[in-house]
Amino acid sequence: MQDKTNPPFDSEVGDVRQRIDDKTSSDAAIEAAARRLTRRQIIKDASEYVKKHISRQPPVQRFFSFMPTMLTRVSPFHFKGRAKYKQWPLVRLDSGEANSWGRMQVVGELLIIFDETILFGLLALMTKYQSDAFETTREELCRLAAVQPTPTNYGAVWKSIQRLAGSRIDLALYSGKGRKRSELKEMTGSILSFADLDKNTGSIRVVVNPYFLEMYADSFVTNIDLKFRSRLKSDISKAFYRFYQGQYESESDIDIQRLARAVNLETDQELRRLKDKVRTGLKELEHNGYLERYQITRDNRVVVSKSKTSAAHFQSQILASDQMTYLTE
Repeated sequence: MQDKTNPPFDSEVGDVRQRIDDKTSSDAAIEAAARRLTRRQIIKDASEYVKKHISRQPPVQRFFSFMPTMLTRVSPFHFKGRAKYKQWPLVRLDSGEANSWGRMQVVGELLIIFDETILFGLLALMTKYQSDAFETTREELCRLAAVQPTPTNYGAVWKSIQRLAGSRIDLALYSGKGRKRSELKEMTGSILSFADLDKNTGSIRVVVNPYFLEMYADSFVTNIDLKFRSRLKSDISKAFYRFYQGQYESESDIDIQRLARAVNLETDQELRRLKDKVRTGLKELEHNGYLERYQITRDNRVVVSKSKTSAAHFQSQILASDQMTYLTE
């Protein structure tokens, strides 16, 4: 008869082997976890790669943002036409082949100036809450966008958030020129990672994409004064404000067609109408003290002089460089 108080020797050996196997499996899991890159580290590594690549370029080519400055010269935000879209247009906005260091594309539904306004509001709230994931309300976003809190505007705010979540930013890096030009790296990511809307309470939860924050947000909102921008009534004025805040010089002289392309104004319209639209936008900036003076010359050049107080007030800027640290650690 077997003594039940003393397990068989084979059973003891089996238990030891199982413990050894469990420890080996646990050690392997720990090593695998140590090797596994976090999502933030993957994005940070990619961002550092891009910045190092750009730093090797000539000084004039080292700037990188949505702003129509230096090389990129691409804005994803357009003016909404009067026509009512049955289906919202899909676009692929391309920075072109001129960039020696790379190429940017914005792919998704057409983004309009109102979407830019909502994005600025979301980034301001992200800074306020010190987190890229936060909760807000339709009322709060309407207030930041300087629109009335009506059911129609509530719907517009949510549609805007949906478009921002569906907008993909592609970036490709190149080296060399001509036949020796080769592609080094490609990356892609959206502006917002996630959002949800509680129809009963009106609360909105948002997660800003770490890829957008690490790669684009800091330079995208550089010098943008949200309080000043909210006082501008015209979409054209808001687009010009973004454009000229991306220019380091206080004096600017640019061909009117080139200026129109930089902010996505239609360039195939009658020149007289284009001049009227440009004049309307510049006049409001002058009225609000941003421009000291402006002129559209006979040879169709737009000459402006920014006022001495046109620099953004740091206390009302959307993001500051030191406020980005906690988001990318």
